[in-house]
Amino acid sequence: MGDVKNQFQLLRERCLADSTREFLARGKSVIRCDSCQLAAFACICQWQPKLESQVEFVLLLHRNEVFKPTNTGRLIADLLPSKTHAFCWSRTEPDRALIELLADENRQCFIVFPADTPGAKNKSRAVFSEIRQSSKINTFILLDATWKQSGRMFHLSRWLENIPCVSLPQGALRGYAVRKSHQDDYLSTAEAAALCLQLAGELKNSEILLDYFQLFNEHYLATRGSHPPVMTELHERLALLKN
Repeated sequence: MGDVKNQFQLLRERCLADSTREFLARGKSVIRCDSCQLAAFACICQWQPKLESQVEFVLLLHRNEVFKPTNTGRLIADLLPSKTHAFCWSRTEPDRALIELLADENRQCFIVFPADTPGAKNKSRAVFSEIRQSSKINTFILLDATWKQSGRMFHLSRWLENIPCVSLPQGALRGYAVRKSHQDDYLSTAEAAALCLQLAGELKNSEILLDYFQLFNEHYLATRGSHPPVMTELHERLALLKN
């Protein structure tokens, strides 16, 4: 890979520098690629295409999520480095650059979260099931955390209260083989981003992100099983995008 790091990687470096204790994830003894965080023998960097898009994403991460090798928000930043912003979540002290981004009059921001979940305080929040093309940059805010943490982030962030939600197709995707939720309609961050791209009319980008997500799953399971990943048509399809 080149020397230019995406916003997720830069955020991770800052969090590591500020951390007062080591994050001990499962498989901490594995020798990992510094970039993709998979085992060195299962690195996926050589199959990482770079996409162009008219939309942008904001990864709003729970601090622990930044360190997890199972995190899939990083996949969005891998493929769309110039279109993906990354910030750690704070209930009371959000990053100033994040607040400025959300207030940008050239953007139309959407929170990717079901606004009708139990405990929602703002019952009048607008919810969009279609995304129209306009002169503004459609910007999707992804709450990158566990299911319980993301609910807390959504309900307690007063500075997000005036931002509408986007409604994603129910049951459209299920494929995350690494971390499973207890509810079938919950999606990984990468899957949610793929659906956002579909809503924005970027079907090809959505398909490529899902391919890369599938590759990540297969290589992560190889990492967990300590065996080399099997080369498949998926690898060939992504390799063609690099040429």
